[in-house]
Amino acid sequence: MVMNKQAAALTLALLMTLHTQAGTRDSQWKSVEDALSKGLPRTAITNLEPIISDAIKDKAWAEATKAIARKAALEGIVQGGKPEERIRLLESQIGNVPKEMIPMLDTVLAHWYWDYFRQNRWRFLQRTATEEPPGPDFTTWDLRRLFAHIDSQFSKALAAESSLKSTPVDTWDDLLEKGTVPDSHRPTLYDFVAHEALQFYTSGEQAGAKPQDASEIPADSPIFDSIDVFVAWDPRAKAPKHVQESPLLKAILIFQELLQFHRSDADPSARLDVDLQRLAWGGERGNG
Repeated sequence: MVMNKQAAALTLALLMTLHTQAGTRDSQWKSVEDALSKGLPRTAITNLEPIISDAIKDKAWAEATKAIARKAALEGIVQGGKPEERIRLLESQIGNVPKEMIPMLDTVLAHWYWDYFRQNRWRFLQRTATEEPPGPDFTTWDLRRLFAHIDSQFSKALAAESSLKSTPVDTWDDLLEKGTVPDSHRPTLYDFVAHEALQFYTSGEQAGAKPQDASEIPADSPIFDSIDVFVAWDPRAKAPKHVQESPLLKAILIFQELLQFHRSDADPSARLDVDLQRLAWGGERGNG
């Protein structure tokens, strides 16, 4: 399982693929690939077990995360190839791993849920929201409930802000494939997770799950102002409750946090990149 540093769409495709780059345990990873080439996914799963335990023992968090996600994906295939199975399997593993791995596994889960929506878009668009509390089976949820859960997954990942900000993104190269965006644009693991979350919160698909006025930015807001003015803005101050809980507000807060985080960087690459994204998105979402 390899996550791409550039774009969520490519990340999702790579997370589902059965081919992966070798980690620090080359011979062990080769045994996984050999089993798959022979059409033996159960053997491949068995061969992943020592990789997971050894990588955790060595604190090779990225490699262990990749192996666990790979195992869940393969077990899902063995159980019928349904995408919902790998989600359930990965969720069952998160409570048993070291805390250093949890934010990235939460990010993987967020993507897998989002991918599940995209594969079953027509089902969700036909469902109407009910007043009854949703059950545990996410395959029966309506669109709003599913998107709220994806939101909670990204929120949990970003809650590890301190550790993510202190982790250089290149220390997770066993999991993250090099994309066209250089590391200077996403220098820490926090940058990577935050930008992945922004892909979700700023997607056009959000419009189907929220009221119209929760998807538009007022024309008189500081969305196009200088970084200093934008970062100082409190978008929650006068917003109605449904807007305060909206993807739009989540996106604004992430843009603010990223700009604040990189405000004094000697290398302006990350700051300029996110600021251009902020302005472009503001133009798409403005209502004035």
